[in-house]
Parts: sequence; C-alpha cells; structure tokens
Amino acid sequence: MSTNPNIVTVDVRGEICPAPLIKATEAIRAAGNGQEIEVLIDFQPAVLAVTMAALKEGWNIQIRWTGTSEWSVHLTPVK
Repeated sequence: MSTNPNIVTVDVRGEICPAPLIKATEAIRAAGNGQEIEVLIDFQPAVLAVTMAALKEGWNIQIRWTGTSEWSVHLTPVK
C-alpha cells in the first residue's frame, strides 16, 4: 500500500466481481488531475476486469504479482 498522497489505494482483497470493478471504476472517475490509483486484488478475474475498464477510460496500466494470488494494478493517467 502506498503512502504517497498522489496515489489512491483501492483495496478490494477478499472481494469478488463485480465489487472490485465497481470500486476501481469509482476511483478512476473520482481521480484528480495527475492522481494515480493502486488497486490491490486477490481475485484473478478481477485483474482482467479492472484492467479492461482502466484501458477504456484511457489509463496506463502496470500489473504486478505481489504474492500468492495477489496483484497490484497500478493505474496512471495518460499524459
């Protein structure tokens, strides 16, 4: 989890779709100018759902596997 004030962390570990997608989409739409989003996920199908939603909204995506069945999906706005 980031301590950077310009990064919003959305922790959806322990949740299954559609909750991760809904929460990530809300964060994307509420993000301020230049703000980044880190989505913490432990439900593999949600990784794809969140990634596809972010792409449709025009965000850059970096996916990092952080451990057994856990991923960090880092979203940055396209400049």
